[in-house]
Amino acid sequence: MEKIHPHFIPGDNIPSGDETDRLHRWGYRHYSEMFNARQKIGLELSACFINALKIKKIRHALATNISDLLRYQNMLCRYDSMALKSLDIFSVHGFPIGLIQCESNFLGIRDAKKGTNVGSGGWSNIIDKFSKAKQYCDFPFEIKHQDGKKIRVDIRDEWIGDSGNGTRRKPRKVDISCNDATKKIVAKNSLDAVFTDPPYYGNVQYAELMDFCYVWLRQLLGNEIDAFRGSSTRNKEELTGNENMGRDLIHFTDGLSDVFQKMKYALKPGSPLAFTYHHNNLKAYYPVAVAILDAGLTCSASLPCPAEMGASIHINNSHSSITDTVFVCRSKGIMRRKWVPDSPKGLVSIVLKDIYFLKVGNMKPTKGDIRCIVFGHLIRLATWSLRVGWVKDISTEKKLERIAEWVRNFGGTPDIEKYLYDFLNNLKDEQQFIVKDGDLEYETSGDEIPF
Repeated sequence: MEKIHPHFIPGDNIPSGDETDRLHRWGYRHYSEMFNARQKIGLELSACFINALKIKKIRHALATNISDLLRYQNMLCRYDSMALKSLDIFSVHGFPIGLIQCESNFLGIRDAKKGTNVGSGGWSNIIDKFSKAKQYCDFPFEIKHQDGKKIRVDIRDEWIGDSGNGTRRKPRKVDISCNDATKKIVAKNSLDAVFTDPPYYGNVQYAELMDFCYVWLRQLLGNEIDAFRGSSTRNKEELTGNENMGRDLIHFTDGLSDVFQKMKYALKPGSPLAFTYHHNNLKAYYPVAVAILDAGLTCSASLPCPAEMGASIHINNSHSSITDTVFVCRSKGIMRRKWVPDSPKGLVSIVLKDIYFLKVGNMKPTKGDIRCIVFGHLIRLATWSLRVGWVKDISTEKKLERIAEWVRNFGGTPDIEKYLYDFLNNLKDEQQFIVKDGDLEYETSGDEIPF
C-alpha cells in the first residue's frame, strides 16, 4: 500500500463525539483504520480515476458514487444472513462494531444471464443504483400497491433537475447551498412553500456520522467546492442536542426559532411551512412550539405518517417509534373546528381516527407510535391556543415553560392515556410492517375557523 504513495486516503484523526467515542472505545483513532489494505487500494485508485476526468459533472457524479461506495467498503460492515448480502455501515444510525466483519467484492459481481448484480456493496451495484436514480429524474413515478401487486404510476410532464438531460425541456434554476438557514439571503414574500426536516434534537448525530464519508470527499473535491474546504461537517451552531459539544434544549430552541422566523419572512402570505418531527420525549417538542409561535405562524394541521419502514434494521423488533408528525404551518388560513378539542377526551377521538387511517395503510401502530401522535397534536393545540398574545421577547426558558404549562393544564399525556388505556393494553410493543395503499381518503370537509 505504501508503494503507491496515496493522495486521497484521509489521515484525519477521529474527533471525540457522542457517536465517535464508540469508535475510540474499540481502538479506532484515525478514519483510515476503518479500512483494510484491499479497500484502501481500491478507493485510492478509484479516486485517482475520478480526479483525472475533465468533465466536471461526471467527476462530481462519480464522487457522489464513491461516497456511497464507502458505506460498504469498510471493516464495520456486517452480513445479512436473511438477504444474503453485506449491510452498509449506516444500516443502523451509528457506528456498529461487530465481532465478525463482512467484506464486499470491490468491483461487484454481475449475473451475466440475468444482467443483474449479485449481493451488494461493489462498484457495479453503486453505478446501477445511480443510473436508476437519474432515470427517475427524467421520468418520475409512484408505486401503488393493489391486490398484492406493485403498479407503476408515471407522473406525466414532471421531471427533476436543472436541465432536460438531452430532452427538449426548458432549463430550471436549482440553487443548492450548504449554508446556515438563518444567513441564507432569501427575498421577502418570494417562496411558495418551505419543506424541511429539522433535526430531532438528540436522536442522531448526523454530522459525526457523515464525517466518515466527508473526509474522503474533502481530499477529492476540497480544491473546487467550498463546502468541502472545512476539516469536518460539524458546526458549533448545529441544531442538535449534543452533550459532547454542550448543545442543550435552549440552544436548539433559539436556533429553530431563528430559522422559522427567517422562513416566515421569505414565505408568501398564507403559504405553508411544512416539516416533520418526532421524538420519544414530549419536552423535545416544546422548542417546535416556540419556533412556530415566535415566527408568527399557526399550525393548521398535524398529520401522522410512517417515517421509516418497520423492517429497517435499527428499528425492526424494537420499541422505537417510526411515526412522524407532519406539521403544516401558515401565517393565515383556516383550521377545522373539529381539530380544536377542548379536553383530553376530545383529543383522543382525533388520535383514534389517525390510528384507523394508519391501519388502512397496513401499519400497526405501537404504543411508541401512538405516543408520538399524541405529542404532535398536543403541540398543535398549544400553538393554536397561545398564538394570540404570544410574547417572543422574553427568555427562552420562560417560553418553554409557557408551553409546558399549557400542556399540563390541558391534561397532558396522563389524562389522554387514561382514555386510551384499554386500547393501549391491546397493542404490541415492537415494530414491523409493510406500507400499502388503501382505498379510503381523509375527510376533506367540515366547519372551518379562519385565522
